[in-house]
Amino acid sequence: QERVFHVHLEQILSQQQWVAPEAAAAVAAAAAAESADAVEGKMGESFLVAEAHRWGIQVYPGFEGEEIRIIFKYDGMPTTEELETITPQGILLATRPLPRKRTFALATFPFPQHIPLSQARRYLSRDTGCLVMGDAGDDSVPLVQAELVDLTDGWYRDCKMHTLSDSDDLNEVLQDILETDTLQTDGIDQEAIRQLRILAKKMFGDVADDQQITICARRYHNQDLVFKGRGEDIHLFLRNDAVRKELGITAWTQRGYTATDRKSSSYFFSLISQNVEVELGDWSEMIVMYRDTNARTLTTVQPLNQFNREKALGEDVTDAYESSQSVAEQ
Repeated sequence: QERVFHVHLEQILSQQQWVAPEAAAAVAAAAAAESADAVEGKMGESFLVAEAHRWGIQVYPGFEGEEIRIIFKYDGMPTTEELETITPQGILLATRPLPRKRTFALATFPFPQHIPLSQARRYLSRDTGCLVMGDAGDDSVPLVQAELVDLTDGWYRDCKMHTLSDSDDLNEVLQDILETDTLQTDGIDQEAIRQLRILAKKMFGDVADDQQITICARRYHNQDLVFKGRGEDIHLFLRNDAVRKELGITAWTQRGYTATDRKSSSYFFSLISQNVEVELGDWSEMIVMYRDTNARTLTTVQPLNQFNREKALGEDVTDAYESSQSVAEQ
């Protein structure tokens, strides 16, 4: 802390010959606070790595992402339908009415997804059926994991967009958006676009056929810790109160955890925040848990196979931790 303080003080002194005592004291206090936060952050990371190691969870220092979304801008078109956001594991993430606002849209992944028939039956057997699912096959059902988004907020506000025309080459469009000659992902699958159009027609009728599809994409680097492991191991990892505190998680549940709902209106306009449950899915399935400032909860989870379609992990730091422990014991 003392070293950081002197660095800050020398920077100011190099810019002017004299610093008032009050200013120097303020600089010292700010430098000490900054240093304390940095030390606390490193200690928190070491603690999380150690706890994750206990449960056989791999930890990575962030990831590189090439995220792409297919967007259907419904421009405030009326509908009485609600949008269900369902994962390929059969988890219902949200049920949302569609506001008649021109900035709202449906967004989904650029690759087709399916849900096992065993998980889909509970949705398809309802009198109303399930709009986000297609015709059942022998073992699985086509799924559009779509969410309602406001294009003026967060991720969508900051990414680059392109409205598709019939003559567009999808790979060339992506390369232009991302300003690269080489894509890190598989790009956009035409089947994903087709399934989104089918969903839009179910929700808005034939008029949806006149609306164009928009592509939204960005590249970015996430520098926070990423945890990869089986759902059951992640669940056991989160039983620790100190772990949950470090990750901004409110409580541990039988199916996962609860955390502040950052997409609720009360998060912005009320002192009383709402919590939402995050389910981890099948205990045997590999999942990834990480911090995402644009997600509904600050700490979010994603199935590993879905995560790998658009993100690349850094170097596993759990091996380095294990090596350091071995050296310490010798």
